[in-house]
Amino acid sequence: MLVGIDDVPGTIRADQQAEFGATERFQEASISPDGAWLAVVTTGAAHSAGWLVRMEEREPRPAAFQYGGNITIGPWGDDARRLVFVQEGPAGGRTLTVVDAEQLGETVEASAMPVRSPEHEELAPEERIYEALAWSNGELLFRVGEERWVFDPDREEVRREG
Repeated sequence: MLVGIDDVPGTIRADQQAEFGATERFQEASISPDGAWLAVVTTGAAHSAGWLVRMEEREPRPAAFQYGGNITIGPWGDDARRLVFVQEGPAGGRTLTVVDAEQLGETVEASAMPVRSPEHEELAPEERIYEALAWSNGELLFRVGEERWVFDPDREEVRREG
């Protein structure tokens, strides 16, 4: 077995002030294309957590958190270093978070790069349906409704596709 549920901390640190229980059971796992990392999603009574585990160390690092919702694992980048976590909120929206395995912090806030279109705040929560399409040249192609966007994780910037 690569990682057991007992290897995952009992709580996930969302930021420096807040910790939540979201580690009662495994929901999903995905190994990086180079086999160096394992992404796992755990769930608790009401929350979901995403973790990255370096295969050599087997120490889960916090990568994503969804309060009152669900997380699934999106595509790994071709470089096997970046990964998308798909977060479904309780209001019905779906957003994306990119995590760089080489830049993990001790909290979700330190590790996660939220992917948001410039129009994100103008959309109603149920209209915030983000879809990760593919990685290309180190950038994430994604869609919100019919609009297609590109997320550059090096600059943490979003631009229209094309």
